[in-house]
Amino acid sequence: MVALALREGEGPVSLEALAADQHIPERYLAKIAQDLRRSGLIRSVRGAHGGYCLSRPPEDINLLDVYEALEGNFCPVDCLESPRSCRWTDECVTKGVWKELRDAVTGVMRSKSLAELARGAAIEHKTAGGGK
Repeated sequence: MVALALREGEGPVSLEALAADQHIPERYLAKIAQDLRRSGLIRSVRGAHGGYCLSRPPEDINLLDVYEALEGNFCPVDCLESPRSCRWTDECVTKGVWKELRDAVTGVMRSKSLAELARGAAIEHKTAGGGK
């Protein structure tokens, strides 16, 4: 997603190019792209110059959007989403801590946009000697 944000405005990017940029197998990336497309975060463009692009500006997509598209809700323990999964749910002394942890993590992910990450990646790329 950050790679797509970095190429925002350049048109669709092929899976082949994204896989090469990210050093991951194209088949694995295709599965990820399918989930991201299904969630509405990216769109596919068909044709000779087709590929994938963000479905909305990178400022409008946060890390929580991406996480939830790929993994579902962030939940450190099952009992927060399924109270019946644990017989101790009603008496659990740590349940509040788990809720606090979930809220803190999702709050951080919600506060970070793809645009912010792309800016950081661009700076990192330049300082690593890639910005020649």
